[in-house]
Amino acid sequence: MKRAAALFLFMLPWLWGCATVATPTDSAVIQVYASSATQPWLVEMYDCARQYHTLLVVADPATADVALRLGEPADLSAPAFQVDRDDFLVVTHPQTGVGTLTLEQVRAIISGQVTNWSEVGGNNVPIQVWVYSKGEDVQQAVEQAMQGLPIASSAHVATSAQAMSDSVGSNPGSVGFLPRRRKAGNTHETLTVTTLPVLAITPSEPQGALKNVLACLQK
Repeated sequence: MKRAAALFLFMLPWLWGCATVATPTDSAVIQVYASSATQPWLVEMYDCARQYHTLLVVADPATADVALRLGEPADLSAPAFQVDRDDFLVVTHPQTGVGTLTLEQVRAIISGQVTNWSEVGGNNVPIQVWVYSKGEDVQQAVEQAMQGLPIASSAHVATSAQAMSDSVGSNPGSVGFLPRRRKAGNTHETLTVTTLPVLAITPSEPQGALKNVLACLQK
């Protein structure tokens, strides 16, 4: 993933010194959006907000004071602050019979070149590919992993990380992608594709309560 100074992607050590300031007497309100991949950090953000008597309100990404997402968007120009990192995994239903996969095998599977698990050392079970809706931060990570290869036309679409976990875990032969923090249930990890930054993106430089909450979230 490329990095450039213009992206403003940096930790905020200057925020940490502000984290011990006195709590304001009036409660502040922060509008926040979290992608389905970053829901665990929304919970952590609520904990930080309580320390500063700040109310978090879930909002549309277009109007939010801060948006949490996994991975760097291609057209990032606003201030963005890394609050954590998470592994991006290929997961399968246990009945596929595969233990691990290589990235080359994953690309062949997701692109539809391989259609049965027996072709990669698994059981004689048809492959069912799952990807995400266009525009989801995790779908961008899927497309980056594919390196230009097309996704199989027969691929099913999960609308969220929870939907992906449920779909792969309940359909024998299924394969899909999950952040490690969202892996749950009847899914088997077959490959760590990459590790992605968890970003908090703001329309402008954060001030006041938002500045303090982001500093807390980065610790």
